[in-house]
Amino acid sequence: MTFDPLREHTAIAIDGGGIKGLIVVKALIALEEALGVNSLIELPQLQVLAGTSTGAIITAAIAVNMSAREITDLYLSAGRSVFPPLLPAWVPAPLQSAYKMILGLFKPAIFSSNSLKKLLRDTFEAKTGDPDITLGDLKKRLRKDQALIITTADILERRTRFLKTYDDRDGDWKLWEAVMASSAAPTLLPVLQRAGEQGKMHYYTDGGVGSYANPGYVAAREAVEWQGYAPDTVSVLSFGTGWVEANAFERSVGRPDSWKIVDWAMNAILLLLADAARAQSLDIIHDFVNQGMDFRRFQTLLEEDLGMDDTSEASMARMQELGAELGQRILANKHALGADSGFDPEGLREALERYEASVRERTLTLSE
Repeated sequence: MTFDPLREHTAIAIDGGGIKGLIVVKALIALEEALGVNSLIELPQLQVLAGTSTGAIITAAIAVNMSAREITDLYLSAGRSVFPPLLPAWVPAPLQSAYKMILGLFKPAIFSSNSLKKLLRDTFEAKTGDPDITLGDLKKRLRKDQALIITTADILERRTRFLKTYDDRDGDWKLWEAVMASSAAPTLLPVLQRAGEQGKMHYYTDGGVGSYANPGYVAAREAVEWQGYAPDTVSVLSFGTGWVEANAFERSVGRPDSWKIVDWAMNAILLLLADAARAQSLDIIHDFVNQGMDFRRFQTLLEEDLGMDDTSEASMARMQELGAELGQRILANKHALGADSGFDPEGLREALERYEASVRERTLTLSE
């Protein structure tokens, strides 16, 4: 099977997932090579980039004209500076988890954000000449028909913010600030503090804390409702960073009926991320695919969970293997709604069938 051509208006959306973003960027190498571009931002069809958390890092890097290979090298070389090992690798996993929980009792976050800030500023300076490039500056570098959208959750206002390069109200945000606001994964990295209007302090955390761990719906709505493209002229490529089935998830986090308060603090975010990832894809299918949108949801099934901060050599090597496999699946059109139904670990088809059956039953009941 050959790669289906992208439509004239294309969006790329990438989920959160910490270091597991390595799976996606490794896969994007194959996509760039197949399309014959040095960086995806060069694609004439690419108009929308949307990212949450690690997806914000990747999409921002694409927006400043980094290639997938460069971004992959960034994850490989700098992963341990952002998420340094807390204990030696020989310490058993249960003790590693227990140590993280103990740290969580005394610290706002397990890791510092200083390394990530330096990494982002150095990277953006190398590509643009300005470590503090703003969203407004980036707007001038992009084509007029291109937009980068980064999600973050404003904690005190309890709402998701959509930071957009073309929105002048967001123009003074430094790109590294926007990425760090989206990447401030609860328990792992501290919140970003930023003064807003009249000096009022705002506190931002991971965009996945709201409903947008999967920003695919953001990208689809941007293309259709904000940019005004007809759904049947739009392709949305949506990338997850790994899906763990129920049995493997239980092995990773233990039986939920035995979770203590600290377990809930560590694991609740995983429930939010997974539920949002599935729900956003279903919203795209319901609202836009039925109008002709080309929606390709690529997700990787994980036999065992990989932690968002797991930068061990074995895990990083496994992520690269999974990324290479995902790259070939992209080129073979093996995605959740593709002809081969075996690539839908999130169960989108089943959930959609249940929904449509419920609608039919309700319609029949009302007509009787």
